[in-house]
Amino acid sequence: GGCWRMRRGAGGEDTKLDHSSGNEISADTFGVMTTQRQKEVASAVLSSSSIPLATNAFDHVKTRMQAPAKSPQAVPYENGMLLSARRIVAEEGALQLLATGLTASVLREGVTQSLRFGSYPLLRDLLSRFSGGDGGGNSAVCVKLTAGLLGGAASGLAASPFDLLRIRIQADAGRVSLDGRLQTGLCAGQPSQLTSISRTLILLMSEGEGIHALWRGAGVNVIRGALITVGTIPVYDHTKHVAKTRLGVADGPLLHLAAGTIAGLVGTTVAAPADMLRTRLMAGG
Repeated sequence: GGCWRMRRGAGGEDTKLDHSSGNEISADTFGVMTTQRQKEVASAVLSSSSIPLATNAFDHVKTRMQAPAKSPQAVPYENGMLLSARRIVAEEGALQLLATGLTASVLREGVTQSLRFGSYPLLRDLLSRFSGGDGGGNSAVCVKLTAGLLGGAASGLAASPFDLLRIRIQADAGRVSLDGRLQTGLCAGQPSQLTSISRTLILLMSEGEGIHALWRGAGVNVIRGALITVGTIPVYDHTKHVAKTRLGVADGPLLHLAAGTIAGLVGTTVAAPADMLRTRLMAGG
């Protein structure tokens, strides 16, 4: 006791001064978000709302390809991404391809991005400082990966209900006949039931598990969230750090694009098996 005291920095940030070592540790390291970091997280959440506008169609096709057929009349989507997308457009229309499950996708992105971007720097700096590091980009690779693992697991758990809603809506979608039965899709020949988030929510909760049904498949979703976050945010962070400190690359849009491309490829690759398993579990009902 008595070895810590707060000091107001020139930039208005509180720091704790460790008298025993002389090290200054940002209050942000102890779980307090600075105003700048709050703005960064808010910007990430807002910008992420536009991501599903560009990616929901791909998620829709991916879900149709990964989920099993649920009726004898259904024809599986086994001919690749482009041909599957063309088939959905031909049978159901371009709007169905783009908009099915879009609301759930937007809600999911808001939850996952706020947790990923909000928790990662806090966890990275906290783990780094307590292991004797400097925090920030200078943190050890294992620290960055651990921070990504923990933040990704949390985001996967929190977003699981929205993932379940999106996957069920997309897997059970199709063109509906006048008698209310699906003519196309993985549930062809069956009554159309999952036409909106509210109806899907009610149906899932009425299947006997109540609100717990919304976390069906949450275990594999936590694993997927951890894998994809470890493969993206720490990779993006460390790629930029290495490029700037060892290769002399200037910080700018090109570096951000290159680091983002590498991180995207790594994250998608490491999470692919868990992604397939998640779709099968959640779409199976």
